[in-house]
Amino acid sequence: MAFGRMLDKLAAVSSDDRAHWSAAYAAELAAHGGGEPLGDMLNISVCEPFDIRRYCSTVRARNILLANSLQDRRVLLRTTIPQLRALTRCDQRTLKDVLNALLASLMEGDAPDRGETVQNDPHATLRDLLELWTSSLDDRKRLILRHRVARRDRSLDDLGNELSISRARVGQLEKKLADNFSAWRQSPPVAERIGEFDRRVCNGSSALMTFEAVSARVPELSDLVHPVGLELSDFLGMLLPDLDIDGSWLATKPLSDLRDATFSSATHREKRADGGHDLDKLQAELRLDDHAWSLWLEYCGLRKTAGIVVRKGASQPELAVAVLAAAGHPLSVEEIAERLQVDGVRSLRGRLQADDRIARVGPNSYGLPEWNLETYEGIREEIVQRIERGGGRALLADVVDELVEQFGVSPASVRAYAVRREFSRRDGWIGLAGSGDDGSRQASRRMPIPGETRRCFFLRGQWWFRVDINKEVLRGSGFTAPRGAMALFQVAEGTERVFAALAQEIRISWAAPQPQFGSIRSLVTQLRAKVGDVLWLAPTDHGAVRARLVRAWSKTEDDEIALRTGVQRGLSGEVLRLAVANALALSVQTSWAALVMALRARGDLDLAEIVEGYTLSESVRALDSVPDLDDFFAALGGR
Repeated sequence: MAFGRMLDKLAAVSSDDRAHWSAAYAAELAAHGGGEPLGDMLNISVCEPFDIRRYCSTVRARNILLANSLQDRRVLLRTTIPQLRALTRCDQRTLKDVLNALLASLMEGDAPDRGETVQNDPHATLRDLLELWTSSLDDRKRLILRHRVARRDRSLDDLGNELSISRARVGQLEKKLADNFSAWRQSPPVAERIGEFDRRVCNGSSALMTFEAVSARVPELSDLVHPVGLELSDFLGMLLPDLDIDGSWLATKPLSDLRDATFSSATHREKRADGGHDLDKLQAELRLDDHAWSLWLEYCGLRKTAGIVVRKGASQPELAVAVLAAAGHPLSVEEIAERLQVDGVRSLRGRLQADDRIARVGPNSYGLPEWNLETYEGIREEIVQRIERGGGRALLADVVDELVEQFGVSPASVRAYAVRREFSRRDGWIGLAGSGDDGSRQASRRMPIPGETRRCFFLRGQWWFRVDINKEVLRGSGFTAPRGAMALFQVAEGTERVFAALAQEIRISWAAPQPQFGSIRSLVTQLRAKVGDVLWLAPTDHGAVRARLVRAWSKTEDDEIALRTGVQRGLSGEVLRLAVANALALSVQTSWAALVMALRARGDLDLAEIVEGYTLSESVRALDSVPDLDDFFAALGGR
């Protein structure tokens, strides 16, 4: 049959048979591959404007017409079958529906709304049903649905101003829309498809999913719901309200609970009985690959570095604690630096020694306090402890062997300390000088003097204690101090004292095994101290403390030595060596090499490295000489 006579044939049949014949003729048109416009094929040159979407039996056909501005039959009649077939998502079934709607609109009379037809269409998708519902809304309700119910990206006041209504009225319409949507989603056809949709989204997966993974499993999430201009994914939280959604994460449990569990597992570092960690178990339970796991850690405020998980913004000591916990045994500062991928070994060592969360268990070995390992307090102090445990004396050979095995120090270093004047030696035994050559009496434990104590320097006729200003000090954290500093401030073991400094209070306590300074935040705030500055503290005769702040500067190596020892800035070479020797209360003949030995002996390891590096420079090397034995013992024995 010629296509030009289709309308005459349709007009000749009864109204009861017209729908059947219209569908048959639409199928014939859809099978045609010619390139002439539909108007020419149907012999129609002029017709009234008319929106044919009401005659469509599928939402997809309606949306294709709307998306391509073909809903007016006058425009549609100017297109060809191949052009319609090439439209996105226009399959053969949809093409027949469009052509059937065109033929129906060209016949006399109106057609009923096809919404019920779509509702009962077994091929209608969830998106089709959602489009049908949203197409029934007026423009005002669609705007509120888009920005208040689905996306929630605009305020009540904002929408009220745009719609020229009050914010209260917007809120009323929003609640009514939400109730309307809730009733719609509970209707049998919709509820059935939502159940299928829910199974596809969750797919028996873990409690936590990435939107990327769900989109790969349910690609229609990116399909556009044309009446409101939103993707199906924008309705995900409305369609599946049991999901907790935030950005790129979806969860069947509260995301806050999963985040708290992850953060808690990251900070709980003890290994399980099977040798694994809670964090490893959690990753396995959540079924996240390494890429998704890294994104999740970032979402939780954590990050993974050097194979360990720490909180974002963690300080070097915090990272070191994590490294040690992961290792399960003591590490050298070089090993910690390597695992943290940092180059500043010298500065890292200083931070480790000043942090209460890390225990020094050897000359260059660090562990965690909860391991209950014996802490290392310097060779001299370790010798004294073993003399006391022996009732006033100990076999020197046993002391040497024990310290070498336990702390990894060299035998020569132990024997060098053993010949100091404070020790007595007889027949292979060592005791404290003055306790009797036979060592029969209990030796009293001698308090280290400031000259033997790290960060203590003799300046301006008295001893001063150096406090390096860091973030923890500025935040108000207290900090540990060496025992020799207690002799300087006259704080006895088991007691505490409060000193005045620039109208502020400094509390120094020796109630714990390690002496502790309380917060000096008020003092450093008053002095406007910054990270890198140095605060010098010295007691007065009236129970107060002198405080002197030295600003950090862009410094050369000799200036850094001056900053850390408190000597005058700008000195170099022999003049600097003489000033540092005086600050350590050593002989003016003490060489650079002996100064390095003295600094290491009292625990100033970071400063010893700086001085040693300075002595290796060409400008200084020629001025120094190899110390003889007297020079060596001068460095160890003070004046």
